[in-house]
Amino acid sequence: MTRLPEDYDVLIFPEIWASCVSDYSRGIKCIHWLGIDAYPIRTPKEKLGAFIGDSDIVHIAQSDYAQDFLKKLGVEHLFKCTDTLNEDFYTEYEEEERSDAILYNPAKATAFQHRLMAECSDMTFKPIKGMTRAEVINAMRHAKLYLDFGEFPGRERIPREAGLCGCCLITSKIGSAAYDGDFAHDYKFESKDGHIWAIKHKMQYVLDHYEEAREDFERYRQQLRDDTRDVPKQVKDIARALIEILNNNSGV
Repeated sequence: MTRLPEDYDVLIFPEIWASCVSDYSRGIKCIHWLGIDAYPIRTPKEKLGAFIGDSDIVHIAQSDYAQDFLKKLGVEHLFKCTDTLNEDFYTEYEEEERSDAILYNPAKATAFQHRLMAECSDMTFKPIKGMTRAEVINAMRHAKLYLDFGEFPGRERIPREAGLCGCCLITSKIGSAAYDGDFAHDYKFESKDGHIWAIKHKMQYVLDHYEEAREDFERYRQQLRDDTRDVPKQVKDIARALIEILNNNSGV
C-alpha cells in the first residue's frame, strides 16, 4: 500500500517556513527543501534546526545541495525528490541554425556577471525577460549558450530549460551549481574577477565550436530527461515513509 488514508492530513512546508512545523500537532509533517540559502535568513535564530531529532518529520530535498545539508544535520527521514519542467521542454524538435546571442536571466545577474558581460562587449547578450513560454523555448532552441553566474539555492529552473533546449551552459560554482548530481556539466567557474579571461575564452569556444561543446552536455541533458522517470518513483518512496510514520504513531 502506498496510499495514505483519505481522512488523514499531510502538511508540507517550504523550507522558508520550517520553523512553523512545531506549531501543528495534527497530521504528518514534511519540509520540502526547494532551496537552502533562504532558510537561515527567513528563520528566527532561536528556531534554527528546531526540527533536528524529530522523527515524525519527513524531509524532501529537491537537490543534492539540500540533501548534503540535511545529511550533515542528521535528520532521520530524508528523501531526494527532484522535479520536472513543463512538458513543452521535453518535446522533440528539429535542430535549426543557432545564433551567437548569449542568453541570460537579468533577474539573477549578479554584480560579477555584469562586470563579465561588460568585458565581453564584442559579444551579443539576450535577456530572458517578458517572454511567453513559447518565446522562451524558441529563443533557447536558437541559441548556443546560456550564461548564469547567479546564486543556485536549488536546481534552478531556467538553466535546466536551456539545457533541454540544446543550449550549452556556463555557470558559477555557487550552491547547487557546484554539485554534479544537480548540474552535471564541467563549464563552471568561480565568480572572481581573476577568472573573467578564462570565462570569456570558454564562451568564445562555445560560440565557435558549438557542436563539439554541445556533446559535453549530453550527460547533463540525460540527467534532465531522467527526472521524468525518477520523480514518480521518488514520490512513492516518500509516500511509503509517510505511511510508516502513520502506522508507528497509531501503534499498527
